[in-house]
Amino acid sequence: MYKKIYQSLLPFFSVLSLILLLFSSCNNQDPVQITFAAGPDETETIQYLVDKFNKENKGNIQVDWRQTARSTNENFEEIQTDFDATNPEIDVFASDVIWTGVLGAQASVEDLSKQFYNDYNPRDFVQAAMNSATYNFSIYGVPWFTDAAMIYYRKDLLTKYGFTKPPVTWEELQTMAKTIMEQENMPYGYVFQGDKYEGGVANACEFIWNAGGQITMDNLSVSADFGGEHFEPSIITIDSKASEDGFRMARQLIEEGISPEAVVNYRELEATNAFLLGKAVFMRGWPGVYGQILKNKNSVNAKQVGISSIPVLKAGTPSYSCLGGWNLMIANHTSAAKKEAAWEFIQYLTAAPQQRTRALRSGTLPTLKALYEEEQLLAEVPVMRFAKQEIQNARSRPVSAHYMEYSPEIAIIFNQMLGGEILPEYAVFALQEYLEDIRLDHTVANH
Repeated sequence: MYKKIYQSLLPFFSVLSLILLLFSSCNNQDPVQITFAAGPDETETIQYLVDKFNKENKGNIQVDWRQTARSTNENFEEIQTDFDATNPEIDVFASDVIWTGVLGAQASVEDLSKQFYNDYNPRDFVQAAMNSATYNFSIYGVPWFTDAAMIYYRKDLLTKYGFTKPPVTWEELQTMAKTIMEQENMPYGYVFQGDKYEGGVANACEFIWNAGGQITMDNLSVSADFGGEHFEPSIITIDSKASEDGFRMARQLIEEGISPEAVVNYRELEATNAFLLGKAVFMRGWPGVYGQILKNKNSVNAKQVGISSIPVLKAGTPSYSCLGGWNLMIANHTSAAKKEAAWEFIQYLTAAPQQRTRALRSGTLPTLKALYEEEQLLAEVPVMRFAKQEIQNARSRPVSAHYMEYSPEIAIIFNQMLGGEILPEYAVFALQEYLEDIRLDHTVANH
């Protein structure tokens, strides 16, 4: 009797076993693995946040951080090489603000407009950062952190020699630097970035802007309000008396011994090391430097350092700094499942708690406006209080699908001018000619 009952229930048990097996396999699916590409991070904040995300999403999403080059140009080449590979690996990546027009025009990254408007309010972001992620009315990235260049100075030494406030003009900077260099036997008055790379482009733009010059492509003037539309350049404007004056000022700093001749080889690392080791009175740098100063492992500590706007050529004119920062983008080639996972990861990194963590650990500037209203955060990251106003006068480098072709020409000519190989007036003339040639090449190719 029991045998008959057992035999009659066998089909039921078989079906039940199959259901349990299927249920078990569904729950034991491997997590979606995505590769996140971003440059090096000495503060280890990126690894900390990636590990935290993986722990919170264990079994569902696994993010692997692939460290890319420090230099933005080399970083860009790595991303492009991966895009062009037979089996690309990068799914989500950090994109320099200057890449948006290039990658958007190539259609190599996902248009995130729909997802962005579903999950974010653009008004929650700093306007300059939001615009840096936009090209031709589409959103290709989510602002991760932003940057605005500033001057770091030895507050203690200015006070010691009777200077009650930081320099507003380049002439004032030279006067202060000469006095302190002579009295303190300091080798450098002002260090900045003059090497042939993207940081050199940012410095070149600032010398031009703060002398009243412009770098304009088509109707996109690099203005403080970031208004207007993005078109491919049909008009390029850089050759002007004001631009010459700006370049001449940069060269004069070297000729008069305020800046070292070696500044033609300086990038962020060299300039920062010189300042933190107490060898320079003034330094042009990004907000992240403040995080290194707060570590108090250098010859110079936070109490000795002040921050101010980049000097201008003529008193009474506004000071402009170059907008920097990075956005988060998703590669077009990746699968639907990985795109979904990448979007979750982007939302995590750009949420207020994670942006707050980055600011506290690395001194980088958040892209969410609300964080600039948190008094405790401003107290712990003092550079944010200054940047809150400074970011309003940050200017974007020219937006173009061909920016990565324009950029090296600007960097090379600026570097040659700093080194005394060419005169400032010829430098701006040559830049105008080179950029026009690039524009014409693409105009012909498109017809």
